[in-house]
Amino acid sequence: MKTNSLSLLAVAGGTVLFCLAAPQPISGQNASTPKISAETEEISPQMAALIQELAAQNKQLAANQAAMEAKVDEIAESIRQARLFAARAGRGGK
Repeated sequence: MKTNSLSLLAVAGGTVLFCLAAPQPISGQNASTPKISAETEEISPQMAALIQELAAQNKQLAANQAAMEAKVDEIAESIRQARLFAARAGRGGK
């Protein structure tokens, strides 16, 4: 029974290691997608508008992410201070 579980664990570990070691395309990349150079294709006005819209959305997402991180940092600091005051009051803080 012990050798069965060890061999099963070895097979499972080998499978996980193989899956992690095998090269995978990064999200958004497709190996079959041809590469298009900027010199061979002109950008239509609609495509340019979409690119500008996506850039604006990306900036908004970055700003929102920064605001959320600031709020999380503020909450973490409040929790840290509350633990300090609780520890001083003799309640342990955890």
